[in-house]
Amino acid sequence: MTIAERFYKVTKELPAPLLEELLDFAEFLRQRKTPGRQAENIAQRIHQRFANLEGEGLPIPTRQLSRMPPQWDR
Repeated sequence: MTIAERFYKVTKELPAPLLEELLDFAEFLRQRKTPGRQAENIAQRIHQRFANLEGEGLPIPTRQLSRMPPQWDR
């Protein structure tokens, strides 16, 4: 069995979200191995990936930051 056949066998059973991740990774590998190719804007890729994410009404926990360093027992 060739690598392409094994790849097809594995991927035909994956759900769509995992296939999207796999495609992103394959494109990353192709971009990394292709000399002279312009790198895509990572911020644009992130924006596209989360464009349909709805966050309205989600509770945001309050952050409690300590402005003093921890007191170590001496």
